[in-house]
Amino acid sequence: MRRGLVSVVVAMLLLVTGHQITQAQGGPRYGGTLRAGMQTDPVGLDPHLTTATATRNMMENVFDTLVLVSSEGRYVPGLAESWTVSADGITWTFAIRRNVKFHNGRAMTAEDVVYSINRIRDPRTRSPRAGDFAEVDTLSASGPYTVVIRLKRPFSPLLAKLSFSTNVIVPKEVVERDGDLNQNPIGTGPFRFVGYTPQQRLTLVRSGDYWERDENSRRLPYLDRIEFVFLPDAVARATALRGGSVDWIEYVPSSEVKSLQGDRNVEVVGGLSANFRALYINNSRAPFNNVRVRQAMAYAINKKEIVDTALFGAGGIVATSVIPPGNYYALTRSPYNTVDLDRAKRLLSEAGHPNGFEADLYVTSTYDFLRTPAEIIQAQLGRIGIRLRITAADWNVYLPTMFQKQYVLSILGTSGQSDPDDFLFGNFHSSGGLNLVNYSDAAFDRLIDQGRATASETQRKRIYEQAQQRLLDTVPMVFLYHSTQYEAVRRNVRGFEHWPNTSYLGLRRTWMAP
Repeated sequence: MRRGLVSVVVAMLLLVTGHQITQAQGGPRYGGTLRAGMQTDPVGLDPHLTTATATRNMMENVFDTLVLVSSEGRYVPGLAESWTVSADGITWTFAIRRNVKFHNGRAMTAEDVVYSINRIRDPRTRSPRAGDFAEVDTLSASGPYTVVIRLKRPFSPLLAKLSFSTNVIVPKEVVERDGDLNQNPIGTGPFRFVGYTPQQRLTLVRSGDYWERDENSRRLPYLDRIEFVFLPDAVARATALRGGSVDWIEYVPSSEVKSLQGDRNVEVVGGLSANFRALYINNSRAPFNNVRVRQAMAYAINKKEIVDTALFGAGGIVATSVIPPGNYYALTRSPYNTVDLDRAKRLLSEAGHPNGFEADLYVTSTYDFLRTPAEIIQAQLGRIGIRLRITAADWNVYLPTMFQKQYVLSILGTSGQSDPDDFLFGNFHSSGGLNLVNYSDAAFDRLIDQGRATASETQRKRIYEQAQQRLLDTVPMVFLYHSTQYEAVRRNVRGFEHWPNTSYLGLRRTWMAP
C-alpha cells in the first residue's frame, strides 16, 4: 500500500534542494511570528467543502486527520494512535488518541471521528472528497476511543484517504450551530484560527494544548503565530522575502529559483512534488466529445517546449501519464512523447474538421505555472488549425467555474496524492468528485474498481498501468508536466521541512532563531 508513495518520494528527494532547513545549535526555540507569503486567498475555510490547495495548505495546521503522511511518505499515527485490519480486509479498528481537545475546549472522542467521515460521505454535504469513502459500509464508535470502519469490500487506499489533509475531524456542535465551518473553523490542530481578512491576511495562533510532542517530549508547535499574507504576484512575493517583509514564501516562481538560491540570506527547499498538470478538455462539449479531436491535440502539443519555456526548465518535468515518473505505479511510455503534426492533422480531418476550429481556453491568472503555458499551447495547437481564445480569471472566480464545468478547455491539475488511487479515481472515474472533464469510460471504471479492491502491490501495478494506458488511448485530458514546488525562507527560520506531497505540515516544527 505504501510502495508507490515511498518510491516517488525517494525520487523526489533526489531533486530536493535543502530538504530540511538547517538546525542551529541549541535546538528549537519557542515563540515568534512567522510571516508567510502566500499565492492566494483560501477558497472557503471548511476543509470538507473544498479541494482548493490554498485552503488545504493554510487550514491543515488548524485541523488533524486520523492518519498522517510523514515527510518520507509513510502513513503514521495522527488522531488514531494505532489500527488493525481483519484478515479479510473488511473491518478496520482504530484506537483514538486520548486527551485531545478541540479549540473550543471540548474533548475529542470517537463519535467526532464517525460524525466527520459521515459528513464527508453525506451527499447533502456535496464534499468533493465523498468518493474517498464510497467503499465504506458502516462506521461506528464501539467505545469513547475506538472507531470501527466496515467496508463493502477490501479497499487498499483507505489509509491514504484518511490521511488526506481535507478529510479532517471536526466538532459536530459547531457545524450544526453555524451550518458549516467557513466562519468559525475549529479543529484539534497545533494552531487556532483567529481571523481572516480577504485579499490581506489569515492569522493562526498557537494552541496551548495540542497533543503532539517533539523528540524531547516538548509540546508542539514552537511558533506563537503564523500570519499568512496574500501576495499573488510571484515576483513581488520573492522580493518581499529578499527585503525581509515576509519570512517564508510558497510557490517560488521558476524564474526566481536560481536567484534566491544564490542569496546568502535565503534558503530554498523543495523539488518535484506529487501532482500533475494537464490541458483539461470538457469531453461533453463538441467537438471535444470526439476522441480523434482529443488525440489530435495530444499529438500537436510539445510538452518539453512548455517545460523549457513557460517553466524556465526548473518548474517541472514532462508528463508521460498522470502519475509522476519514479512512482512504482507510473506508466513510462506514451505515444504523445513525440510531436506528430501530420498525424494530428489527419485525425482532425477524420473527425470532420480539416480546417480546424475555434475554441476558448480558460485559465487562472493567479498561479503562474497554470497561466504561462497558455500562449505556448495556443501557438502549438494553431499549427493544426485549432485557434484558441484565451481568457483568465482570479482563482476565487476560476475554481468555482471549473467545478460547475462551465468551460471548454483549461490548464489545471491536482496535488497532494499519496496513493495511485488519488491520481486516478477522483479525477477520472465516472463517479469521481474531481472529474471536471466529464469523462465516462466503463472499461476505465472497471479497472479502477478492481485496483481499489486489490491488496497485492504487483497486481495493483498491473491494473493501474492498464488504467493509465486507457487514459492515453481515450485522452480525457492532455498530460503536460509534473510541477516542482519550492518554498523559500529567511535564514532565521529553522526546522521547516518540505513535504513532497505539497503539505505544509512542516510548519508544526518550524521555529525562529534570534
